[in-house]
Amino acid sequence: MRDLGVIEAELVEISAIADDSIKLERIIAWCAAHPDEVPVALHLLLGRRSKEPPQASKSQPESKAE
Repeated sequence: MRDLGVIEAELVEISAIADDSIKLERIIAWCAAHPDEVPVALHLLLGRRSKEPPQASKSQPESKAE
């Protein structure tokens, strides 16, 4: 398996594509080229997203209390 930084950089590059159809094609091509790294990529993407909502939920109750 390649370095996590390389994998994450490739995923960020793909996610920056504006056209959804091209983005989907690139995701499919990336998964076909690196099938052993797909679980790692999912873990990276889900881990990044799961960190954001708790911060937002912590700030929401504080603002409601004021």
